[in-house]
Amino acid sequence: MCYRRKASGFTLIELMVTIAILAITVTIAIPSFQNVIASNQLQEGRDRLRMAIQTAKGEAVARNQTVSLCPSSDGAACGDSGDWDESWLVVVDNNATGAVSISNTLRVFDAPSSSEVTLVHAGGFDYIRFEANGISENLNASASFGFCSPDGKVDPKSLVLSPSTAAIRTGTIAEANCP
Repeated sequence: MCYRRKASGFTLIELMVTIAILAITVTIAIPSFQNVIASNQLQEGRDRLRMAIQTAKGEAVARNQTVSLCPSSDGAACGDSGDWDESWLVVVDNNATGAVSISNTLRVFDAPSSSEVTLVHAGGFDYIRFEANGISENLNASASFGFCSPDGKVDPKSLVLSPSTAAIRTGTIAEANCP
């Protein structure tokens, strides 16, 4: 008697069906995954600004000096345009009136990439100044920062600072003021 061994493996049809199912799954999953990445970029930008504000406030109290957080286009000097979408400086501020006078740059924070995040702000301020007691003297009204997706496909994130104390809270979608 001759026994025939059954060949093991996959047929061409089985392989083609498996590849087709895999292709359909990947086609469905990639757009959803891109939205997750975009949402994480917005959240990361918001968290980076939160850290910059907390650093400025903490340094003011720790040093018992006035410390300011300001936007900067070159990473060396504070800008006066109120454009917060480049980098942010935490500086020891010797000027008690008017514009920021940099005595010592403590830290530079990079803003999120403008191709991934559109940063908008409301409150009409060019800098946030903290006194030695941790109170902000130049915020007369609530200030909000919105982190918006350039294509608008992802819900925006926001950060709101209360007047004077500059207590930080996560804002709502409406408080982001996205275009």
